Amino acid sequence: MKLNSSNLFKDIKTLLSKWGFSKQGIFNNSKGEWYLFSQILLILLHFIPPYPKIKHIAYSINTFCIILGLAVSILGLFVVSKAFIDLGENLTPLPYPMNESSLIKNNSYQNVRHPLYQGLLLVSTGICILSMSLIHLVLLISLAYILKIKALKEEENLKIKFPEYKKYMKEVPAIIKKIKYLDWRS
Repeated sequence: MKLNSSNLFKDIKTLLSKWGFSKQGIFNNSKGEWYLFSQILLILLHFIPPYPKIKHIAYSINTFCIILGLAVSILGLFVVSKAFIDLGENLTPLPYPMNESSLIKNNSYQNVRHPLYQGLLLVSTGICILSMSLIHLVLLISLAYILKIKALKEEENLKIKFPEYKKYMKEVPAIIKKIKYLDWRS
């Protein structure tokens, strides 16, 4: 089977348009494109080597951090995967719901309003623990900041599209329960 690149580009363009991307939006952040680009950049920066490199650490502490970091990261990947599946056709990378979307409040979204963001922060936390790196701690804090801004923007739009979202916001934690910065229920 021969891959037809013109159809592939056409399919990608259709999908990006469905999600709300536009040339104008990329330049003026009209649909929160810059939040997405910042989020992607911060996620990619997690692949840089740890800094500062800790050379003299007890083997047992190092082993514990590696195991704990891997466990937290794997949990985060599971949370992200489950949230992707639960969103289904409603998935969009921008903080604006698609026109034909519906409000999802069950499965992953039953206990937290933004499980995708929760999972990303768990993966980032796991990498921070695993690498024992200050630079990865800064990346985790930066990612939490960007995801909160993106989530707040998303919630503004969800309240407009789905009036019942206001009640859902009061009942369900935002990203991580009991961490005030990541749970802004009113």
